[in-house]
Amino acid sequence: MTIGEALPGVTLTFVPRGSQEEPLRTDVAAFLGRTRRGPLGVPVRGESWNDVVGTFGQPDGSSATPYALRGFFENGGRTAWVIRVSGPAETASAQWLQYQVIASSPGAWANGGRVAIRFQASTLAGPPTVSVRVTVPGEPAETFAGIPPSEVVTRLATSRLIRLVPVEQAPPPAPARRDERPRPGGPPISTLAEGSDSSGAISRSWDLILAGGSDVAPGQAEYSAAVQAQADLPEPALVALPDLGADLTGETRGELARELMLTALTSLDRLVVLDVPPDKSSVDEAVKWTESLGDKKLLSTAAAYHPALEVPGTPGARTVPASGHVLGVIARLDAERGAHHTPANAVILEAVDLAVEFPEPQQVRLFEAGINLVRCTRGRGLLVWGGRTLSNGFIAHRRLVHLLVRAIRRVAGPLVFDVNSPELRLTLVRALTSVLLAAFRAGALAGSRAEQAFRVTCDESNNPPEQDPGQVVCEIEVAPAAPMEFIRLRLVLGQDRDLEVIEA
Repeated sequence: MTIGEALPGVTLTFVPRGSQEEPLRTDVAAFLGRTRRGPLGVPVRGESWNDVVGTFGQPDGSSATPYALRGFFENGGRTAWVIRVSGPAETASAQWLQYQVIASSPGAWANGGRVAIRFQASTLAGPPTVSVRVTVPGEPAETFAGIPPSEVVTRLATSRLIRLVPVEQAPPPAPARRDERPRPGGPPISTLAEGSDSSGAISRSWDLILAGGSDVAPGQAEYSAAVQAQADLPEPALVALPDLGADLTGETRGELARELMLTALTSLDRLVVLDVPPDKSSVDEAVKWTESLGDKKLLSTAAAYHPALEVPGTPGARTVPASGHVLGVIARLDAERGAHHTPANAVILEAVDLAVEFPEPQQVRLFEAGINLVRCTRGRGLLVWGGRTLSNGFIAHRRLVHLLVRAIRRVAGPLVFDVNSPELRLTLVRALTSVLLAAFRAGALAGSRAEQAFRVTCDESNNPPEQDPGQVVCEIEVAPAAPMEFIRLRLVLGQDRDLEVIEA
């Protein structure tokens, strides 16, 4: 990705390392929320905090998502998808010649930004050039020097901050009289390059001010679109909405959370991490809110962490939901020990305190309701304390299922158009057995022998002769390492409905 020009003739180009998607990973997160700038509703993949800042800008205190993202990467997260959520915001702009200089994305962030443009006509030293310098409050300045006039639009397309677009359907200029003053917009770039500027100047400068940008808080429709966008991504295995509690209120907030959990229940390959809304200040209100989100099956797809954290900000500390930092801890432990490891009793970095300290009886109440605590302990600092879903199941079990489902899809997907036969069933059993053996050797499954850890059944007992030959059924039983509770998955391979994985 070309960032811009720091010096005349020097272009800084960065090629992201290892940027290919890896659907089998279970440490990749998706964040849905508000940011300072960036494309609206479009999933953007980042592999570092610098990637996020380059696309979405620095945290400016207007939303929690940027701080959550910073907490994710500071706590060991390696890859995050970001979907910026906003209402119908306006884009800041300014007029230049026959072009519109517009901010690279909607929002008020670019208001007051200055775009200094200098045209240098042909001289003995060389052909005509255009130089542009962009300064926006809160953003690093950008300089594009020595651009041929015919390449200005293309070169500014690499800017993080602005774009240059022709004014559509602009009326043709009327013939100028000798006593008529030049049009405020001035001549087009091509005319300047030909040296026909009526002023006869060798060089000419413009100082433009961007204005007209506005921010609009997202509603349920915008969040629903973001939920669907993340559901269409095969890579994320962790999902958070740090600004949901502040952006939506009442029943719409619960409806959106249920919509997100339903996508996780359908895909069976990702964990939703929710934050208790800031207006649910008491323990009873927090418990009542989480219990209202759905039945036990739906709640098994999500975990909640409470209370919020105090993180460094400018100026002073800022209160942000814990989900981003917790996702970073989960991702870190995933890389160190595997998806089957319980994300508990682990240190949280890039946070200085808890937003509120609950007395022990209230902590017990939260724990019994399936809300995981973030605690401050003497000598260790802030810790993730608890690893259960909102249904009081184990997060480690859910994430083991997510890993297995992703692996099963990878090995079974290419076989979806094969006709049911003993050869196909044997191929499927061998492929699934290799996946489960890998999990067993990694310590994710119980038992001293593989036979005690898992069982794959794909024969005439669940594929009788009278069954549709275009469909194959395979049943998988898995015993997690601890505690000893079997997980049952049912794999249906059908030519007419693709690959389906069902949790029994």
